[in-house]
Amino acid sequence: MIHQDYWSAVDALMDSVDILTEDIVALKAENPRPETPTPIPFKVTDTKPLDVRPDPKPPLATRLPPPAQAPLWTTIVKKGRKTDNITRTTGPPTFAQPPHKKAPTTRERRLIVKREGTPLTMSALDLRHAINKALAGTYVQMVTVKGLTVTLTTMESTKATLLNSRVGSFLHLIPGTVSVHLDMPVTHLLVHGIPTLYSMDDVATELTTFNSGLALAGQPRWLTTEESRVGKSASTVVIAMTGPRAPDFVGRRLAAFSSTYRTEGRLHFNSESQTQCSHCHTFGHHNNKCTNPASCRWCALSHPTGAHTCPTATCRVRGRPCNHTSLKCVNCGSPHEAHALTCPSRPEKVPEGPEEGNEVEMPDT
Repeated sequence: MIHQDYWSAVDALMDSVDILTEDIVALKAENPRPETPTPIPFKVTDTKPLDVRPDPKPPLATRLPPPAQAPLWTTIVKKGRKTDNITRTTGPPTFAQPPHKKAPTTRERRLIVKREGTPLTMSALDLRHAINKALAGTYVQMVTVKGLTVTLTTMESTKATLLNSRVGSFLHLIPGTVSVHLDMPVTHLLVHGIPTLYSMDDVATELTTFNSGLALAGQPRWLTTEESRVGKSASTVVIAMTGPRAPDFVGRRLAAFSSTYRTEGRLHFNSESQTQCSHCHTFGHHNNKCTNPASCRWCALSHPTGAHTCPTATCRVRGRPCNHTSLKCVNCGSPHEAHALTCPSRPEKVPEGPEEGNEVEMPDT
């Protein structure tokens, strides 16, 4: 840009010089300079006045201005270049357009919140207004509540990762939250040989801290029941990974507790008859497919488990049993909670091979 301005200034100056030169030549042609008289080398004695007559007018040819000279090719080129520069600079300045930014996909705009049976205290519309108010901006476009799953969809130009990074600002508005994760493909993985003396919080912290890029979609869990782990120093943990690097950890040893542990991508799940719903607490289906009304895990009444309260007015325990609670199973009516392993209504585990889809304990390392 500086180089272009320099040449423009030089061209303008040279054109001004050419114009002034032509004006000077024209003025000289119109007003010829008088000839200077030659001094007389001797003394004049005759005092008679001389017959001084004005010079006759010069011929017409001498009075015409000199013919204009043909312009040089350098002058033509310079004038053409000046015209080009003026044409380029008189218009509005043009700037390079930035590359078009691709809008996030619908999946990249969704944040999924998993809940337990605690009822929501506001509608989906009110929840959207409350979340945007907590975030001090318009970030959430839509809130969808389906069963125990709340899906937050962000605005067209906002990714759900921004919402996930500020989840602490609005999570208190969604009671009974169990997990929060992005709407990304989830990879399940078995991690063998995890010491049983650690809690699931410790396992999650170790795996995400000492394995760069590993992101968990939810809380880890033991593959087998608590009774089957009695007397064992280590067992298998099931983790659900998400993010672009999740496939990189399949079959790779994971670091945790100052050691490494073998992983496996093959999972074995309970049969359909043994699945117990966490919404109505009956057997044979998952809570995501539950169409039954909610029931309490502790007292078998028709309210979500998270809404359980003590019948004693002085007790403020909520969502869990206390010393005043009289347990009652919703399946058999016996005085125990609905998930008790000793419940006579619990389906018996059929010993089938792994190819049939039953839960089996993987060998520990």
